[in-house]
Amino acid sequence: MKINHIVIKNFKSLKDVEINLGQLTLLAGINSSGKSSIIQVLLLIKENMNTLKNLNSQNYSVLHDIGINTLLNKGEFAELGNKKQWLSYDSSDDNISFTLNNDNTSLKMLIETKEQFDLKESKGNNELLTVFDDDCFCYLKTDRALPSNDFPYSEEKVTQGAIGVKGEYTAHYLSTHLRQALKIKALKHPKSLTEHLMENVSMWLQEISKGVSVSTTPYPELQRVALSYQYEYGGNTTANFSPLNVGFGLTYVLPVIVAILKAKTGDLVIIENPESHLHPKGQSKIAQLFAIAAHNGVQIIVETHSDHFLNGLRVATKNEIIKPTESQIYYCYKEDGELNTKVQNINIDAEGKMNDWPVGFFDEWDNQLDKLLW
Repeated sequence: MKINHIVIKNFKSLKDVEINLGQLTLLAGINSSGKSSIIQVLLLIKENMNTLKNLNSQNYSVLHDIGINTLLNKGEFAELGNKKQWLSYDSSDDNISFTLNNDNTSLKMLIETKEQFDLKESKGNNELLTVFDDDCFCYLKTDRALPSNDFPYSEEKVTQGAIGVKGEYTAHYLSTHLRQALKIKALKHPKSLTEHLMENVSMWLQEISKGVSVSTTPYPELQRVALSYQYEYGGNTTANFSPLNVGFGLTYVLPVIVAILKAKTGDLVIIENPESHLHPKGQSKIAQLFAIAAHNGVQIIVETHSDHFLNGLRVATKNEIIKPTESQIYYCYKEDGELNTKVQNINIDAEGKMNDWPVGFFDEWDNQLDKLLW
């Protein structure tokens, strides 16, 4: 089930924010403008999913007495620090609320802030929580796993289909599922001979670095998985290179590519800064990959600072890889002298053109060019 609309009230700088989610939603804006807070709302729901289901089906007073309505603010997905800093600074209400909407149903989560910041209630359709199930939900945070000779091994996570919030289990996932067929056939790279996951990961990596391929070697007895890269040149193939001896960006983007290629229709994928450590062409190609997945039913939410990623999406729209109605772009900003986030919706038309270009929205190139010219 897709989430079409979110209403956020009194959470941090999001005093009163509503956004429509497309199949691909981009959150942009300067630092500390509220982008991450929007994502944190979804992570908080994921972290408290089981409690929300219980609250929606049982008596609140009983749950309060036995303490199972306690709000989890730190876990695998959410790490939100001091709860007392969550309530909007100038809020006139003592409650924080999040509302998820689909076309015909909704779910509201209410957090009381007077005492323990507990979950006060959850009302609505629990079906909206199915997108947060382990086999449907994937989140990659900004600070992903750094290059290393080997990476963690986890039968539990890989069996769940997870690669870790830092992508730390990506190598193990690939070693287990290397010949698994892509669940979305449209994600097959044009040069790939098969629909196998590993081959297509390598082909999409070649959009980042020419001739590269990836391989893994599991060591169950050590609970580690080795990751290595090879390069093809002039009909030859190099020996294996450690991630420590190739470009940093390859290992950093690897979980991003795997997260998209392993997805199925109906999944929810949230990725922060997928463009990190990639050159401009690579950033645009990653946007194209995201557009293909979104058009084929994966709901993707991206926080980005990359105009190259944005332009890649615009080109994908013009090339009819994704429909204009399938993407949503939000520019998050704060007015001078104000603490609360405002969001401006920007649309891409069928020709890849934008209907608006507000001040501060990926305009620094022009700003600096003007200074050079004038």
